[in-house]
Amino acid sequence: MREELLERYAGLLRSYAPTLNLASPRLLAELDRHIATACAYGEVIPAGETVLDVGSGAGLPAVPLAICRPDLQITMAERRARRAAFLELVTARLGLENLRVYNGDVRQWQGRTAYVTAQAVAPFDEIYRLVRNSARFPLTLVSRKGPGWREEAARLGARAFHVKPLDDGTELVALRLEEAV
Repeated sequence: MREELLERYAGLLRSYAPTLNLASPRLLAELDRHIATACAYGEVIPAGETVLDVGSGAGLPAVPLAICRPDLQITMAERRARRAAFLELVTARLGLENLRVYNGDVRQWQGRTAYVTAQAVAPFDEIYRLVRNSARFPLTLVSRKGPGWREEAARLGARAFHVKPLDDGTELVALRLEEAV
């Protein structure tokens, strides 16, 4: 069932990407790798947690994460209406009851979470500024990052507790903030 849902998501993304400007041709060419990385985000999130995905765009990492980890409750925050509509369509077509779409500025989201995911959104310190009003501490930020992530973590005063090298030269990094900064 999991593989079938991941394939259906990939098909929806490939079908709607050109019309809605959801993803680059390069991302679509490497979509299987991006989906596998998205599922890996769940390695640092305990069972039953609430997750906020910032700037969900085309649904990476949130949609594959929701498929791979049905025990998580995930909210995708996307301010662009057309992309949010695509995310609503994906959620409905795949029947993902653990996935919600918040169409608006993530700073206005009324939920609370100790786990935040983001991919290609902003440096860690900027992501924190976007979500700090909704944060439960300790707060975990998880993102795929290039070589500058250590400076981002230092600016934030956060501790990296999970660093997984990925095959494209980036790393999946999880930072923990014990208290508000």
